[in-house]
Amino acid sequence: MKEILVPSYGVLRLKNVLFDLNGTIQFDGKISMDVKEKFKRLKEEYDVYLISADTRGNLEEIAHDLGVSYIKIRADRIDTTNESEAKNYELIRLGKENTVAIGNGNNDSLMLKNAVLGIIIIGSEGAAVNSILNADVALPDPISSIDFLLDEEKIIATLRN
Repeated sequence: MKEILVPSYGVLRLKNVLFDLNGTIQFDGKISMDVKEKFKRLKEEYDVYLISADTRGNLEEIAHDLGVSYIKIRADRIDTTNESEAKNYELIRLGKENTVAIGNGNNDSLMLKNAVLGIIIIGSEGAAVNSILNADVALPDPISSIDFLLDEEKIIATLRN
């Protein structure tokens, strides 16, 4: 677990990183080689998970390729039809107090709000306004989000008050 003291913000205890798949790390059904390389480094410091409703049907394949765990959400398993609530349920199951959530869609809004640190990716697919408002940090792409999490000074500089 990584502990980071952020002045006038508090101590962040970071263990897990929970990435949405579509529009966050996968664009048009593809993940760049640069993202794959960055994931190797990220896994050295965090437990990394992909979470998705698996719109494109490739969640398991991508998780295997990246060497990370995956969570396929099904809203009906937790007695809701709301994907945002289903993702938030998985965040809580992992431990929201030490899990970073990264996403871009409306169905990421609750996990971004409730994670110890919520990062919105405003990539080529855009980002839902509700999710933007629930995030702690906005970044342009998945590589920037990984670089951010690997550099404590960036985290401190962005979050300190």
